Amino acid sequence: MELNNLIKKIYEDNVNGKLSDKRFQMMLSDYEKEQDEVDNAILALNEELEKYQTDSMRTENFMELVHKYTDFTELTAPMIYEFVDKIIVHEADKSTGERIQQVDVYLKYIGKLDVPMPELTPEERKEQERLRKKRAQSRNYRQRQKLKKQAEKEAREKANSEA
Repeated sequence: MELNNLIKKIYEDNVNGKLSDKRFQMMLSDYEKEQDEVDNAILALNEELEKYQTDSMRTENFMELVHKYTDFTELTAPMIYEFVDKIIVHEADKSTGERIQQVDVYLKYIGKLDVPMPELTPEERKEQERLRKKRAQSRNYRQRQKLKKQAEKEAREKANSEA
């Protein structure tokens, strides 16, 4: 409103001869630029406000759900269904030799649940490394057994074909 009043004022000053055309154009350009900046700022703030209100509403809905189950002795399937929106199980990745599978859990009103990985203690790291080595040895053993059986089968087939 203030900018519109200023534009009207400089227009009147220009018409009355108090302001040159060149100065009028320069001031009008500045005011219009400022008006565009204000309009863009208003749009951005309105979007941010709408997002905040949506998030607040979702948080309130989630808190109502949480308060509904503050005192329970057993976790039941219907309770879980009320909290969980969806679960996405990704394809297993075995590129490192270990089977790693990503599972995304989406809670109602909240979205994707990002659970930070706990920091392992030195003892837990040692145990993980021991299990990793044991699995690698088992894989190697199974692979050698498979190759041995293949070789035996080929030898039998060769012996049968010669006989």
